[in-house]
Amino acid sequence: METIAIKRKSLVDDVIEVFLKDVENGLYTYGDKLPSQKELANRYQVSLIVIREALTKLSAVGIIHFHQGKGTYLNKTEQETFTTPEFSSLIFHNINNLLEIVEARQIVESETSSLAAKRRTHHNLLEIEKTIEGMKESLHDYETFAKWDVEFHIAVAKASNNQVLQKLTTLLIDSYRTEIAKFFQVPGVIEKILMEHESIYYQILYRNSRKASFIMRNHLELPEKVFSAKMAESEN
Repeated sequence: METIAIKRKSLVDDVIEVFLKDVENGLYTYGDKLPSQKELANRYQVSLIVIREALTKLSAVGIIHFHQGKGTYLNKTEQETFTTPEFSSLIFHNINNLLEIVEARQIVESETSSLAAKRRTHHNLLEIEKTIEGMKESLHDYETFAKWDVEFHIAVAKASNNQVLQKLTTLLIDSYRTEIAKFFQVPGVIEKILMEHESIYYQILYRNSRKASFIMRNHLELPEKVFSAKMAESEN
């Protein structure tokens, strides 16, 4: 297998883009086992860490799956949208468009919250409760709090019992996961986020879909304001 050097600034995103083109060109067959991580690292001329991060992102949107003890497999799918260059460019490569990603989260997650209030199971509620408890135990550790924050939003998406919305939520969050922890370094933000998460949880618990959707959309206004401020600063 020939090697391809990746020399752009975002190695993970560039590996994903080239990988998806390889899928489109038939290098990898749907349903088949992929080469080992070491072989993939050699092909794309990057480290194993970069390959693992790229595979994690691809797994999050259902393009591949990990089979414990057997390797990584390319999923059989008819969802060609996930493997088109346009989709790859929009989500994986242009991740500096943070404001647009947050706007997309507002649209997607307000709906997942509404559906979660209608469809949640007892198990879903327990998963959401677990993330809230994790946040309460991490009030003085913003990095750990940020991880529980992500888990909260993914748990709510799971409670919608809509796999497409769940994958979209995970994808959008992963697109700027490294930026999320920065929000929680601002004094008072952690307490505000926790309170809003609890409010969303109670609306889901009591099956109030309209309020769950409304609170979630307002909840995601904070990152929108932060990124808007950053864009304004960059223009000055």
